[in-house]
Amino acid sequence: MAKKKPSGYVQRLKTALPCCLLLCFMYGLWGAMEIYTGNAAGFRFTYFEAVLPLAAVALVSALVLSLLVSVLPRRVFTFAAALILGLAVCSYVQNLFLNLDLGLLDGEKVDWSLYTAHGMRNLAVWIVLLCAVVAGIMLIRKGARRVIRIAAWALLAVQLVSFGVVSVQHLTSDAHTSRETYVLTGDQQYDVSAEGNVIVFLLDYYSNDYIDAALRQYPDMLDPLHDFTYYDNCDPTYIGTFPSVVHMLTGNAFDNTVPIDTWFRQSWESERSRSFYQALADAGYKFNFFDSSNDYFGIEYAQPYVSNLLHLEPGDYTVRYDRLVKCMLGLGAYRYVPHVLKRYFEPDTFAFYSAVPLSGGEVTTCLNRNAFYNGLFLDGLHKVEGDGKYFIIEFLKGTHPPYHLNAEAGYDPNATLEETAAGYMHIVATYLDRLRQLKLYDSSTIIVTSDHGDKENSMQVMYFIKEAGVRRDEMAVSSAPISHQEMQGTILANIGVKSDLPSIYDFYDGQERERTVMRNYIDTDYPYVRKYRSTAQGTHTVMYAYTYTGDRWDLRKQFRRGPTQILPLTESFN
Repeated sequence: MAKKKPSGYVQRLKTALPCCLLLCFMYGLWGAMEIYTGNAAGFRFTYFEAVLPLAAVALVSALVLSLLVSVLPRRVFTFAAALILGLAVCSYVQNLFLNLDLGLLDGEKVDWSLYTAHGMRNLAVWIVLLCAVVAGIMLIRKGARRVIRIAAWALLAVQLVSFGVVSVQHLTSDAHTSRETYVLTGDQQYDVSAEGNVIVFLLDYYSNDYIDAALRQYPDMLDPLHDFTYYDNCDPTYIGTFPSVVHMLTGNAFDNTVPIDTWFRQSWESERSRSFYQALADAGYKFNFFDSSNDYFGIEYAQPYVSNLLHLEPGDYTVRYDRLVKCMLGLGAYRYVPHVLKRYFEPDTFAFYSAVPLSGGEVTTCLNRNAFYNGLFLDGLHKVEGDGKYFIIEFLKGTHPPYHLNAEAGYDPNATLEETAAGYMHIVATYLDRLRQLKLYDSSTIIVTSDHGDKENSMQVMYFIKEAGVRRDEMAVSSAPISHQEMQGTILANIGVKSDLPSIYDFYDGQERERTVMRNYIDTDYPYVRKYRSTAQGTHTVMYAYTYTGDRWDLRKQFRRGPTQILPLTESFN
């Protein structure tokens, strides 16, 4: 008896399945997980919390798409299968050869208008390649489906091998075991002490040049700071949240000769750091540090000092798989789609945090649009009795692109630099008003500054300080050559603790002081190094140092001349 041939539907399904599996595997699993394994330290969720739902989505999508395509008429089916294979081939080529380096996925907005010409060229490549694949297959009359199956299985096999290798490397590395086990909680973010407060606003990426630019449009922007002294010649020492903030809080200079985790541990465990936080504790202060991202600080080593630091247990967070899958699918699409479509899939950092919300409360740092201001405006601050004095750091998004606040601190995705700069000063002014309502303003020491300025010309930062008990009719201005190396000494001076640490009060107007600012850089004359807590290659190879004497204009001149020293990195943070 002759063997019965499979039905036409089954034959079509045998062709549809591999090309649909290929496309869904790329967009639904591999694209996102390749990025995840290279950046695992920046995510709250684990490898398996991501890979299992994504694998399920990819498999189900492939099966459903295969079944739908298989019911098409014979001639239309071959065209549809060829089109799916063509899209997969174009996406594969895009990922390997056509993606531009658009910078780090750190929330900094891409100016897509700069890449219009490239986008058109990239789209043309897609059209030509897609047409070539589809037309080439359609011209093969009898063997078209066999070609589709072989090509799809081959491409899928290559990427499955890559997926397996990367997964094994990740699961057997420190990157898998060092997931973010410590987080900063926000349930006390609007609390202030009835006994005394030192409050530091760190407004990310806020250069003193940005103050000047915003004042031209909003000349009364700084009026609420009339009791403050504005230091307009402040050097941040480092450009970048890493390593600037850890240096400010520990006093430990960055060491390019050791791995980053080693430097984090050495910084928080240094004698200077221990003595500073012991002095704070002896003076009755507890340290509350509010920021929604923890991977910049080696925060696990700060456990003895930071009161709102939570060691994550399974019950402390809930994975919202619907949000997680949506975020990861967007991440995969960002990798594969043609350039003209990438703007619609730009990663949203806060969306990843909202996919794994904390039971202890999130820190609202304006990464979540204007959530910090909304809470401050609607509910105000809360005076806490009997909990000692507070040393508070509010690390807000500041003028870090993308700009997102208008001058009244309302969310505006089309805001300008000047509007966002004014918006954050409006937030500070509102905070000061809430302190006055609680009759805690006069007794508080308040610093408003930034971790760093711009990455290029506008490197210096703004620095405002109001000491406890100081009242003025008009803001004072000083051009003393200060830097963030004096942060710890300045805080101790303002709480009445004698110290040998330098403070901003050691410097005066007109004084000549040699200072150095450093920034990470990609210098191809130096070898690439591994990325921090990752198996991937890092972005930066060196740290450039710019030594200068004078003010921001002298720093700008030195930047244009080039670095005075180049320090090769042992490990790259990004």
